[in-house]
Amino acid sequence: MPDSTPPPPAGPKRNVPCRHEVALPEGFDPASLTLPKALYGTLEEPEWTGKPIKEYPFVLDSFQAQAVACIERQENVLVAAHTSAGKTAVAEYAIAKALANSQRVFYTSPIKALSNQKFRELSEEFGDVGLMTGDVSINPTAACIVLTTEIMRSMIYKGSELLREVAWIIFDEVHYMQDRERGVIWEETIIFSPKDARMVFLSATLSNASEFAAWVAAVHGAPTHVVYTEFRPTPLRHYAFPPDGRGLFMLLDENGVVKEETFSKLQKILAPPEELNAGGQQAGGPPPKRARGEAGGNRRPSTGDDRKRASSDLLRVLRLVKERNLHPVIAFSFSRREVEANALSCASSLDFTTDEEKSAVDAVFEAALGCLSEDDRGLRAVQSARPLLRAGIGVHHSGLLPLVKELVEILFQEGLIKCLFATETFAMGLNMPARTVVFCGLRKWDGRESRWLTSGEYIQMSGRSGRRGKDAFGMCIMMLGDTFDRQAMQGMIQGKPAPLLSSFRLSYYTLLNLLRRGNQNEAAPGEKSATLFHSSVDDTRDVRFVISRSFAQFQHERSLPALQRRVADLEREAGEERGGASDPAALRSWTDLQRSLRDARAV
Repeated sequence: MPDSTPPPPAGPKRNVPCRHEVALPEGFDPASLTLPKALYGTLEEPEWTGKPIKEYPFVLDSFQAQAVACIERQENVLVAAHTSAGKTAVAEYAIAKALANSQRVFYTSPIKALSNQKFRELSEEFGDVGLMTGDVSINPTAACIVLTTEIMRSMIYKGSELLREVAWIIFDEVHYMQDRERGVIWEETIIFSPKDARMVFLSATLSNASEFAAWVAAVHGAPTHVVYTEFRPTPLRHYAFPPDGRGLFMLLDENGVVKEETFSKLQKILAPPEELNAGGQQAGGPPPKRARGEAGGNRRPSTGDDRKRASSDLLRVLRLVKERNLHPVIAFSFSRREVEANALSCASSLDFTTDEEKSAVDAVFEAALGCLSEDDRGLRAVQSARPLLRAGIGVHHSGLLPLVKELVEILFQEGLIKCLFATETFAMGLNMPARTVVFCGLRKWDGRESRWLTSGEYIQMSGRSGRRGKDAFGMCIMMLGDTFDRQAMQGMIQGKPAPLLSSFRLSYYTLLNLLRRGNQNEAAPGEKSATLFHSSVDDTRDVRFVISRSFAQFQHERSLPALQRRVADLEREAGEERGGASDPAALRSWTDLQRSLRDARAV
């Protein structure tokens, strides 16, 4: 059972391993900076030695202190760190600095749930805070406004006056920019952000953080720092749970040591299909059970019997969590239906709360009902949540009513929900760590195919386990299917952070808004045109302006030299061929590279 550890003692900044780099725009002269070195450090080694704008009740880690120094220098900074590492402290410092200078600051997030949580937290900390999402608008003229990225993009295209007053913009969970459906919103918002505003980017660990910073520096013409750390405040243990309750198998300990003997045991228990003998049996073992869903660890059942068995296995794990006091626990699934079905199954067998806690849940629930009309209080979506909440069980996904979702978040933060069933959106920046995380499946449908979780997705969700200052380590439990793919699983839990790739595309929404914005900014004869954009009005109406400044185009252009060198090498090799047929593979490679080169040059 994990032991509790006290928070770090007070004293100087904690020496947490981190890396700092700075990206400079083309033609930038570092000598143009006149900041005193004794107070601000240097561009390559920023260090703030003055009085901090905001004091913290804990000792800043070295990566936090370095990011704070970048903010004091009034320069852009990307902070890339694991979940629960403490990136929010950096954002709060930027907010405090803006408010101390009577400036406006925006805090953008990818989802409404995160915006709602940040609004509650920042309101308690700073007071003058507003909220703008698609559901609600509260105090929209506040000095600090929390909003979704979609709302900010809409404000940009509409030419909102609030943007002219913004000094700092905080982009939380900026790695969401690679989302295939919504990632383009981040690129457009960053491209068209006010030219005088400084930006703080908070992200999960990325393998190409420097490339992203170089793009921001190129687009905005200002130095952009990267503060990167792979330090995890609470280390993780990774376990697997095979079908029919064969117990927990540790795959990776808190020191990152792979348990080879465990993998060997699992391979014997759960042989992959290609290792079954001609009679359909595992070599030296009993006949295999019917595979649940797809091979390789997917727990999505395909028949009634399979669903019962999967539900029974999950109950065994949650019962173990309860008996060993390993809650709060978050059980991740990849469909709303599965989330709700698992919650109802759990509620029929387990109760996590005491009578006193049930009374507290009732009090909070009744207070929340006061925000609804008499008719809405009787809605099934509202009343059906109460029995689950009283048992310490919650459900969290995008299909919930906003009031119910906020109620679940509050109860989880207060420790009254001990077992939460959620989709992966709950891992998107919400500051709600648990002691244990359970993966009900390791494969997901991404809109195109059913695939394994990427290492980045696994890192994001598993990072919710382990509470800093409370747990010695976090617990990650993976529910396995009847077959086992060691290579895929090990790559997932030990994989390196994925690179941030652009998902940029031109949409009708973008084109129409560019045209409308351009028309609005056209100056009358004799008048001077004003625009927030980094170009003339004519340029903003040209789609080439958007494409040329996109992260996708930036990545293409950076890949050009390598492609050109490779083409030159292949042409040289082809020229050296004498008296023999050319290698078909080399010819195909040369043709593919030529095509890639043309695509990268095309704008």
